[in-house]
Amino acid sequence: MIEKVADDSFRLMYLPRLILTLFCVVLLTMSGCGDGHPKRSAVTGTVSYNGKPLSIGSLVFIPVGGGPSAQGKVDRNGFYEMGTYDDDDGVIPGDYKIMITALTSPGGSGLPEDAVDGNAGPVSVIPEWYGDLEKSGLRVTVVADKANTIDFPLTDDKPKEPVTK
Repeated sequence: MIEKVADDSFRLMYLPRLILTLFCVVLLTMSGCGDGHPKRSAVTGTVSYNGKPLSIGSLVFIPVGGGPSAQGKVDRNGFYEMGTYDDDDGVIPGDYKIMITALTSPGGSGLPEDAVDGNAGPVSVIPEWYGDLEKSGLRVTVVADKANTIDFPLTDDKPKEPVTK
């Protein structure tokens, strides 16, 4: 009789926990696996300078209304892909100011095989105003629920008005 009472109290004590645990597992399975961050849209494109693909560089998208920025790196073909929380997870939809930098060693083209003088300071291979949010003139709008392809054809001519994509 004592064993039966012990079995019943054990069931009464742990059965609600078991049901709650199973309910949570089912709820999490049904809700999907979000990363806890705002929804993002893919942003890719190319960066060129005076008509030729830029072989080095990085881009930063700074939201006009505040929030997390996004970053991307230019590959040797001028292609880039943006990420906000990971390297390629996209950009939160909205309006952005853009800065682009492309630094190399003095006399270098930016290619990996260039000899680097460890004592020399970096040199920009594009006009330095592209690396300044207020002077670059670059602005874009990232659209929700679609892949955004945004190309940046940079030149030596300083923009008179913001360049909007």
